[in-house]
Amino acid sequence: MRTLPFGTWPSPITPEDLTGGQVLLDEVRVDGPHTYWLESRPAEGGRVTVVRHDGDSSTELLAAPWNVRTRVHEYGGGAYAVSGGTVVFSHLGDDRLRRLDPGADEPVAITPEGAWRYGGLVLHGEHVYAVREDHTGGGEPANELVRLDLHGENTDAGTVLHTGTDFVSRPAVSPDGTDIAFVVWDHPDMPWDTTRLLRAQLTPDGLRDAHVVAGEDGVSVSQPHFGPDGALWFVSDESGWWLVHRDAGDGPHPVHDTEADHAQPQWSLGMHDLTVLDADRALVRWFEVGGQGVGVLTASTGEVTPVAGAGSFHDHFGTAGDEVAFKRGRTDGLPQVVRGPAGGPFRVLASSAPTDPDPASVSAPEPWSWTNSDGDVVHGILNPPCLAGVTGPDGEQPPLIVVAHGGPTSRAETSYLSATQFWTTRGFAVLSVNYSGSTGYGRAYRDRLRGRWGELDIDDCVTGARSVAAAGRADAARLAVRGGSAGGYVVLRAMTTSDAFTAGTSLFGVADLAALARDTHKFESRYCDRLVAPWPEGEEVYRDRSPIHHADRLHGELLLLQGTDDKVVPLAQAEDMAAAMRAAGRDVELAVYEGEGHGFRRPETVVDALERELAFYTRVLRLGS
Repeated sequence: MRTLPFGTWPSPITPEDLTGGQVLLDEVRVDGPHTYWLESRPAEGGRVTVVRHDGDSSTELLAAPWNVRTRVHEYGGGAYAVSGGTVVFSHLGDDRLRRLDPGADEPVAITPEGAWRYGGLVLHGEHVYAVREDHTGGGEPANELVRLDLHGENTDAGTVLHTGTDFVSRPAVSPDGTDIAFVVWDHPDMPWDTTRLLRAQLTPDGLRDAHVVAGEDGVSVSQPHFGPDGALWFVSDESGWWLVHRDAGDGPHPVHDTEADHAQPQWSLGMHDLTVLDADRALVRWFEVGGQGVGVLTASTGEVTPVAGAGSFHDHFGTAGDEVAFKRGRTDGLPQVVRGPAGGPFRVLASSAPTDPDPASVSAPEPWSWTNSDGDVVHGILNPPCLAGVTGPDGEQPPLIVVAHGGPTSRAETSYLSATQFWTTRGFAVLSVNYSGSTGYGRAYRDRLRGRWGELDIDDCVTGARSVAAAGRADAARLAVRGGSAGGYVVLRAMTTSDAFTAGTSLFGVADLAALARDTHKFESRYCDRLVAPWPEGEEVYRDRSPIHHADRLHGELLLLQGTDDKVVPLAQAEDMAAAMRAAGRDVELAVYEGEGHGFRRPETVVDALERELAFYTRVLRLGS
């Protein structure tokens, strides 16, 4: 066993391994015996393609330059749909929808050129149903539910089925094609605040008898699915937890009673947190403090039968006949696409990388909970340093990187992440904080952050870091914090309000809340009304909680990483923060990446950003000295 200083271990995971060596798997779909998924390839600049598995082998359906992504709500989702071997998808290059017929070499456009975006795609019979974002007018774009002819001319942008609400989510169409269900909401609510589930009859001219099935002020409903008998299944947090509900014609009611969230916040339009198996059963997942569970929920009894061997994370459920397919995360290996009977076992169809990591060098996740300054319990995941054949010096504790996720409603999972193991194999400990506002602990935990963004989440991260150090699991003098987007805001705010952290890395983080409220995109344009205060009435609160106005108070050193094309947190946020620090006489490192948006995709960007961050910690935390 070699003894080496923490933070200097010879990790087998290189920055290049996080790009060219792995692909990202997403949006699993089932079409009879065939399984489809999206595959994002960092080695191709983050291009997304559709892959089909035929039972024995996989085939890429869309070669370059096709890029299967949608920019609806900027976060996209539901960029493709498949039925009977026909694939409809949104191409990022021009936002048009295209149809790829079975056996065809090239797709055919079914929407015209113009300022329209399409997401949340559903293919049923001869029609495509979609959320259309219309940018042809001035001001905010209009979000509408539309229907398109699958084999129609590419001069039709779609027949509007629903309009008049600020937002609409991915629809569900009944098996016989007579009914449609969809979720709507309005400013200033987000889809995890207050939404309504509508159901209507489909007619050749549009909708008839549209009515509210569920949802009211302070209740979030989502994920409509029709069963084979026409019953409508969905998720609602009326009880304080996102539970599965069902309306079989006798009114909506929960089909089980438990204190666990069975869905995630609807940031994108492609989420499938459950799938209906038959008239009485659905495959569901739920969140736990130490991971996730998956099981078969029987509506007639309200009982859930857990499924063994399903992994530690589950997403994008789909079903056909007696089989299901989904994305599976594991604590000891990279994500996979799996398929099999609803009760298991499952066969692996695809993996993010051809080989799994050496088990001896995998840092096992530990659920970690502590009490914040308000006396509330906070949860997170601790990954200790781990590298086969290497240990740290006796009597020393490792540096700690606190990771603030890019929520605020997101969640850190126990599943294996190469981005986490990149640090643990170098001798860092990593604490991923599910700060107040995070998903998976019920509505009350999520609502803690209302009016307290920039306060409570910061305290959760600071007290979390100190709890790890107090337990003797990290060096209190070498604490760092990193995060992107809302997590980047945590970094900037923590560095300007606390002396806990010596180093901080902000990736496209929010520096000026007022600028965010003024300049961000439609989906999040009123988000801060709930998180901070109504705008502009609460302008003083915004100013007080904006790190850009407190650069002179910054403790430690800061690294800023930003893309030029970010529409969610524009480049000006990072540039203005850097200028404010220089004006305050503070050093700052700012790296700007051309062509990158809200999240880095290009291999050269990912590699450069990681190398900069590692060098930054090595210098600031005095690693090896």
